[in-house]
Amino acid sequence: MRHTMSKAVVTALVLGVIVSYGQPAGDASPKDRLFARIYGSVAGAFIGNAIGEPVEGWTWEKIESTFGFLDKFVASKQALRQAARPIPQRYGPPWMARTYERQVGWTEDGMERYKLLACAVIKKGGRVNVEELAREWIERVDPNKFGYHMGNQDQIIYNLLKAGIPPYDAGRYTPWPGSMGTSKMIGVLGIVNACRPDNAARDALDVTRIKDSQGLPNDYALENAAALASATAEALRPGATVNSVIEAALAQLPNERGARQEVQGFLDQAKKAKDYKDLRVIYAERYKPSGGRFPITAAIEILGGGLASFRLADGRPREAVLNAINIGRDTDCKAYVAAGLAGALRGIEAWPPEWVQTVEKAVLTDTYTVDKRNARQMAEGLYKAALNEHARAKAAGSEVDSLLAK
Repeated sequence: MRHTMSKAVVTALVLGVIVSYGQPAGDASPKDRLFARIYGSVAGAFIGNAIGEPVEGWTWEKIESTFGFLDKFVASKQALRQAARPIPQRYGPPWMARTYERQVGWTEDGMERYKLLACAVIKKGGRVNVEELAREWIERVDPNKFGYHMGNQDQIIYNLLKAGIPPYDAGRYTPWPGSMGTSKMIGVLGIVNACRPDNAARDALDVTRIKDSQGLPNDYALENAAALASATAEALRPGATVNSVIEAALAQLPNERGARQEVQGFLDQAKKAKDYKDLRVIYAERYKPSGGRFPITAAIEILGGGLASFRLADGRPREAVLNAINIGRDTDCKAYVAAGLAGALRGIEAWPPEWVQTVEKAVLTDTYTVDKRNARQMAEGLYKAALNEHARAKAAGSEVDSLLAK
């Protein structure tokens, strides 16, 4: 399905994005290190999803035979599916499958969830809970667009919320436990809780109940989200390092059910890798499609792969993304993990400018997204929310100081 727009309108919109990219907005400019790093993380989320999506699910062998070393945005073949049709379900309404043409630089379902959480945080001007996120879903999601960016799990969440299921219980009734799902949105909570990994993790454990629940065997989805939110908040700290970011993630994974050992075990193996070629072999061997630990790509595997890609690049954004993509399997999810952390650690100036401009322009032509803000505009809103939380923390600290004996 093609949607056209006049050449003049597209040109004007693109020029507007380029101007906004080069100009400060209010108090937020790349010279402000907090804003530069928040913008770096948000842009990283857009970039990781957009570059990784076209080869999602591919083996590294297929990526190499098709592209050699994939180091640029390419057109997606993923969404050129069978003709639009409903897929009947035993219970509930049919799932929707649609045919549409994805443009270079467009993102996917995970980024739609990221945008919904970002919209909730920006609207409130600070931290949010699962009920506030649910209201954003009800207000912003267009059910007629399921089957484009947003998929089956999003349709189920939306229908549960519309039916009146409390959002903190919705995760009990959604399929695909242990998947990346809501971890794809969770970098937002690391940003609004900048430099507070503890708060970021708590918020993640609450908000991700919109899709997941705790306690099922081999389901670490909530803990995985807490790990990624905590790592993002840590990456924004002025003294953060690659190792401290990884340690912040590991600290949120439980020893009792093997999650921390799994990620740590893979990271230990990955230390042997000298480059992405070594890493892809280690990764493929550990997570074989059959006979391995997980029959499908699980959130905990993606976290380990993303952290290893981030560490191998020493936190450099471009290299972190390309490592994550070229090792194969769930490429957009691993690229999202590596890119969001690397962007938070190094800042917007560490990204190739042409990559940033690609995703900034692409959102203008995206007919299916829940929010039309580009990465910079989204970063500006999250920056203000993070400053509000900082002010609240300072005020509370001053009140405690006033109670202490002099």
